[in-house]
Amino acid sequence: MLRRGCFITYNLGMKVTKFEHSGFLVEENERGLLIDPVEFEKTLPNIDNLDAIVVTHKHGDHFQPAVIDRMRAANPNVVIFTTNDNVAAIAGAKAVEAGDVIEAGEFRLEFFSKTHAEIVPGMIPCENIGVVINRLFAHLGDSLDFPKEEVEAIAVASAAPWLKMFEAMEYITKAKAKIFIPCHDAILSDVGRGINNNWLSRACAEVNAEYKALLPNESIELK
Repeated sequence: MLRRGCFITYNLGMKVTKFEHSGFLVEENERGLLIDPVEFEKTLPNIDNLDAIVVTHKHGDHFQPAVIDRMRAANPNVVIFTTNDNVAAIAGAKAVEAGDVIEAGEFRLEFFSKTHAEIVPGMIPCENIGVVINRLFAHLGDSLDFPKEEVEAIAVASAAPWLKMFEAMEYITKAKAKIFIPCHDAILSDVGRGINNNWLSRACAEVNAEYKALLPNESIELK
């Protein structure tokens, strides 16, 4: 089972752990679902309770084949979901699209979004999939698309080549979630992370939402 050091309690229920960049582990009833696991400066812990892995798109800061292989070795029955244009890169993976609703072990997965946000205007980099897990937690991948229904918490990018700060702030004020967790932050220095967190926390304050700037291996619980 996963062992973590720093733990932030919110309420009893679903546990959400932040990893490096856009990686998250969601746990329910001691089972896990992993989203966009990567390793840059930090090493992912050993995880052996996975029902599913979601890879939101094919870019290397979200999808690293060696990490997927390691997770699959520790979880032989894990089901992997990704986009149509990435499914051939992961043996046995299942392609999903916006509107798909899938039960995977302890998890109800509702997929949304279709394309990666534009970096160069008019050019779509690749497909992208967002996911709502058990109607509580949403991960957008590399987009600012909205889930179909309101959720408790959303992981929102705090920095990206495709993102302007006011866009992330506007997303927060419109999304109507109670909690926002910054991600896509491995491209920031500690100073830059502090600056961006300050701006995004202001947006949360405007709508009485909580801003939870988790460091790698920190967790919250949702209910």
